[in-house]
Amino acid sequence: MLKYTIDEISTGLYKIKDPLDVNFYLIVGDEKALLFDTGYGIVDIPEAVKSITSKPLTVVLGHGHIDHANGAYQFEEVYLRAPDFELFREHTSPQIRSVIIDRVNEAGLKPDFETEKWINNGNCKLKPLEIGTVFDLGGLNVEVIDMAAHTGGSIGLLVIEKRILLDSDSANSHCWMFVPQSLSIREYIAMLKRVKQLEFDVFYVAHQDHPHPKSDFDKYIRVAENATIEKSKKYDAWQEEDPYIYTEGDTSIVFNKRTLAERA
Repeated sequence: MLKYTIDEISTGLYKIKDPLDVNFYLIVGDEKALLFDTGYGIVDIPEAVKSITSKPLTVVLGHGHIDHANGAYQFEEVYLRAPDFELFREHTSPQIRSVIIDRVNEAGLKPDFETEKWINNGNCKLKPLEIGTVFDLGGLNVEVIDMAAHTGGSIGLLVIEKRILLDSDSANSHCWMFVPQSLSIREYIAMLKRVKQLEFDVFYVAHQDHPHPKSDFDKYIRVAENATIEKSKKYDAWQEEDPYIYTEGDTSIVFNKRTLAERA
């Protein structure tokens, strides 16, 4: 049976891990709750939420990629930045859901649902999300932060009272900045410098379990500024996008000539 795991990483803030090893987050205030991302959608996410809280729930997607958005079909509506609407529709399509089932099988996991029915499930209503929106959960306020770079609609959530930033893929130690939806490296660097000025102490990402200090933003900026084709190696995935990987220490950026060309 496919299982999720839940960890309370701060009072009222929970990390839920998808069986395919991606994290999404639940923030619970005194009156309401907010779910950030929905993983691959191969587990019962409402059940996971109900095991923690029965408070009214808002669902917000960090961006439209398969590993963050496909579980959205389990809810009536979700918030997403409009630039990622088409990406969401592509990555929650039957064709992409078939890819997820392949990954489940390759991982040696056994789906506990009827795969054909799951592949052809409908989807939810998309609600446009505006930068600067603050969700008042009662005792906790969560602000929508513009983190467009990995995709044009990427966002983060700032849990103001906790000084914690939640980030799905936009700032991490192995950032993909070569996919068709990626902005330029110049815009990525500008985003990192801007977000670094916000009032937070640590941040959490989707593909690692531990908290990151804000100072990690300096590493991400430095690596993006130093990356060149000559200092990089060919990346071993998505060859059709001609990606390269540049690494310094424990930090990498994956880019291509398109995203590198406009760097300031």
